[in-house]
Order: sequence, then C-alpha cells, then structure tokens
Amino acid sequence: MQLRSRKTAVLTAFAIATTFGYLHGFAQTTTEQPDKYQWLEDVSGDKAMAWVNEENARSAKILQADPRYPVLAETALKVLESPTRLPSPDFRVGEIYNTWQDAQHVRGILRKTSLDSYLTDQPEWQTVIDYDALAAKDNEKWVEKGLNCLYPGDGLCLVSLSAGGEDADTRREFDLKTGNFVEGGFVLPKSKQDLTWVDKDTLLVARDWGDGTMTQSGYPFVVKLWKRGQSLDQAKEVYRGTPADVGVSATGLHDSQGHIAVVIERGVNFFERETFLYTTNGPKKSLFPENRKFTICSTAS
Repeated sequence: MQLRSRKTAVLTAFAIATTFGYLHGFAQTTTEQPDKYQWLEDVSGDKAMAWVNEENARSAKILQADPRYPVLAETALKVLESPTRLPSPDFRVGEIYNTWQDAQHVRGILRKTSLDSYLTDQPEWQTVIDYDALAAKDNEKWVEKGLNCLYPGDGLCLVSLSAGGEDADTRREFDLKTGNFVEGGFVLPKSKQDLTWVDKDTLLVARDWGDGTMTQSGYPFVVKLWKRGQSLDQAKEVYRGTPADVGVSATGLHDSQGHIAVVIERGVNFFERETFLYTTNGPKKSLFPENRKFTICSTAS
C-alpha cells in the first residue's frame, strides 16, 4: 500500500510538472515573435540574393561530389534541350500553339502551326510572341506564365508575364488572330492576381486593390467586375472574403453550346472551400460541400 501510494504521488507530481511545463511553453510560443527572416521578402535584394547564392553553392558542392552527378546532369540536360522533344500542343482558333525554349530562345517563344503541319515529322512553326525580344524591349526579366483566353473563340488572351519568375505578374491583352498586343486593351499591372473572362468586354478580377485587400497568406480576397474602357479604380466590387482566408479566385465553366457559368471560389483555409455562382444579382452560394477534396477546373485558362 505504501509503495503504491509513493508511485501514485510520483506520477501525480510528474503529470502536474509536465502539464505546467507544456502550458508554460504554450504561453511562450503563442506570443508573436518578430520575423527574423523578413529580409527574404525582398526577393531581388542584395542580401536575399547573397543568401540564395551561398545556399545554392553549398548544395551544389554536395551534389557535384557524387560520382554519378556528371552523367545524370548531362543526360537530364540532353533530354530537356533536345530539339526533337515532343512539343506540347494547345488547340486554339483552329491552330496548334506551343511554348518552346531552346538555346536561341532562352526565355521562350509562343509559336503556332496548322494541325496538318503539326502531324508531320517537321512542323512549320511561326513565332507569335518572342519573350526574349519582349524582355529586351521592356528592359525586364520576363518569365512567361501562360495565357488566359476568352472561350469560345480563344482569339483574345491575357498574357501573363512575371518579372524573374515571382508569383506576382503583369497581364496584357493579346489577339492571337492578329498576332499583336491589343492597343488600348486590358492591362493589369504587377500583382498577385487571378481573373476570368465573363465576355469579350468584361473580366472578373481578384488582385491587390490597395491596403487591406490581401489575405494574411498574401493573396487577394476582393473580386471586382472590370469593363473594357474603364480604369482599374472604376471596377465594381462584387465579392469580398476576409483577410483570414487563404484567397479568393474566379473561374469560368463552359459547355459545348457556348454557355458559361462564372464561379467565385473562397479558400476559407487549406481544407475548406466556399463556392458561389456569379449572377447579375450578385454571387449565390452553391451546394458544393465546403470540405470537398476536388478543384474546379476551367476550360478558359
């Protein structure tokens, strides 16, 4: 009995001490600490780049010390730079489009050919956008991040251009049929942003609209309707999430008859989504489950 009492007392004391230590530690960890790595936010800054170069050199030294490295690196580079690699196709306005990089086009080109030509061993490609030339003209380190095109028709597209590959990008309207950027067309300055076409003269845009319009994760939570010919500050707000959300985006769903359903999706957190059908009377919440594990896909991007 006495031995059991001693064991009970020891275990009780241990439990109390452990609990107190946990609560004390929890109280300490929940106090907001200053961000020691805030300087990394300046992705092109001298200090950040010096750190990146130092870490790259440290990793490269370890990797290159492996005797298998030279053969693997040479093989991978040969595959990636092969002029005979399969050009991934996008079918737009009756032609095949492809983004291509090689030694002569380091930043890449958007090119096109006919379907018949694509099916031959040596397709005849025509350059539509030369990203290297555009970067030189704009004196910017442009990295192409794809097209968001009007559907159906696909003639008008928003070209996404990222400075150095960062998340924020610039969008410029381009006409595939003429092969030129649209004079006086839609232009969205640099921001983390997401958009979808409502029609040829209307966009739904989620972006940095100014103070208090970006989530704590750094993504937009305010969606506005932007009409052709308007300045950005004339765009009309149609949906607002909260700063605690992951982010808010809009996308268009299309059928073969030309109908479109525009959907606004609110990322409540990394596991829950709220989906709204955009209507002329405002967004209407859908019946999709909030904790679903699928992503709505768009044929317009």
